[in-house]
Amino acid sequence: MRSIDLEASSRDFLRLVESAGLVGTWSWTFATDAHVWSPGLFRILGLEPASARAEYGLLLALVHPDDRQDVTSASDLLQTGHLAQQTFRIIRPDGTLRTVMSRGEVIVAPDGRPVQAMGMLIDVSDREALARAQEAERRRRRAIFEQVGAFTSTSAVYPYIDFSPEWLELVGLPKQALLEEPTLPIVKEERTRWREHGRELYLTKQVVHTQPCLHLASGETVRYRMVMVPVRDAHGNVACWANYIAPLDLPGHATGLLREGLERKVRGEHLRAGRALLDWSMHQFSEASGLSLSTIRRLEDGDAGASERALHAAVAALRSHGIVFSLMDDGVLAIGKR
Repeated sequence: MRSIDLEASSRDFLRLVESAGLVGTWSWTFATDAHVWSPGLFRILGLEPASARAEYGLLLALVHPDDRQDVTSASDLLQTGHLAQQTFRIIRPDGTLRTVMSRGEVIVAPDGRPVQAMGMLIDVSDREALARAQEAERRRRRAIFEQVGAFTSTSAVYPYIDFSPEWLELVGLPKQALLEEPTLPIVKEERTRWREHGRELYLTKQVVHTQPCLHLASGETVRYRMVMVPVRDAHGNVACWANYIAPLDLPGHATGLLREGLERKVRGEHLRAGRALLDWSMHQFSEASGLSLSTIRRLEDGDAGASERALHAAVAALRSHGIVFSLMDDGVLAIGKR
């Protein structure tokens, strides 16, 4: 399979979207207090690079007063190493109002210290702008699929009533044939094994993690990693399944709905183990996550009444300090420390 620089492709797409005024990026290196803003970020904020000094505090100052309490402050960012991802409004110096989506992450040192934050603002003030941003993301995903044969998708129900375009293209089989036998792309000697394994997990609404050998449309036979995660709604019902499909030897990284679904596998023992790896007390865990001490205790005790939002916040705090959550080949969730 051809090898292409995916990072370079992503940069090209980012420049394309930035040129349309939809996206801006920023970074903050804590040790040197160095802030770097892209031209696109200045455009979104309505600022001139020649007269405005890039600084996280300046970005926060432009956030609508009613939205500021939900946006990560500079002190919280430095203390917890956690950068909230959300949508909020900004007021430009000329008084115009824009709505932006914020996405970002914090890079930590091996000892867990936050060393750098970086993020992206996407202007979603109007549908046309959002549609262009979504199209750019679609093109990026398409490029990755064409280059390495990996993709993510969602399935509304199980058993299947439809398949993603990427799956149909990957295996080169008609939809009707796959509806009659979904395991048809799997080599014959493995079909029964993976059919029974996957069906049992699907019907019990658990994470499905398989590594079948597939016949591809290209004529190749390649072993793939297929992860299917139930994504639940506020009432605990499965709203859809998030899927990750990629060659087995390709390193995987869960994002979006896939990560959200996988984080539901985190239990009290995982949180306690992560806290132990960091040598944290419950009080330190509480401070790092922004959760109350009683909430931390409930999460670690496996209290079903603890909110999903609290669980995600606890996991984010551990992850930002170097704790890694990994889904093993047997479906077991393991944790480690970078």
